Amino acid sequence: MSKQDGMWFGLAGALVWGAATLFYVVFAKGVIEHAFWFYVVNAALVAMALGLFFHITARFLATPRRQRRLAALIFTAPGLVGAMLVGLNFSKLVPQLPPESHGRYIALVLVAYAMMMVQALEPKPKKALART
Repeated sequence: MSKQDGMWFGLAGALVWGAATLFYVVFAKGVIEHAFWFYVVNAALVAMALGLFFHITARFLATPRRQRRLAALIFTAPGLVGAMLVGLNFSKLVPQLPPESHGRYIALVLVAYAMMMVQALEPKPKKALART
């Protein structure tokens, strides 16, 4: 993978993480953390969005499957570092949210990235042999 492709994967990952974090901060108190099922649905949607944007970026850059593991690591790195920084300063950055939101945010990020990595590491399905 070229350095330019790595830069694009990192930039796309940072943008997606930023959008997901902003969405969480804006809607956590009223919608996401209102009930357990809203939280679970939101976690699934965030994971699907991460996977979708990773695959869109991979297809746009024509990244071969054998290089997608490295691409997935580069895609997730800015979000994991950003989530760590937000987690360390959570009460200062979002004082309007209750303290338990801190753990919920970190759990959401970790689950979403773990699910995205599983999608990225999934091997290409083998074609079925034609029966004659």
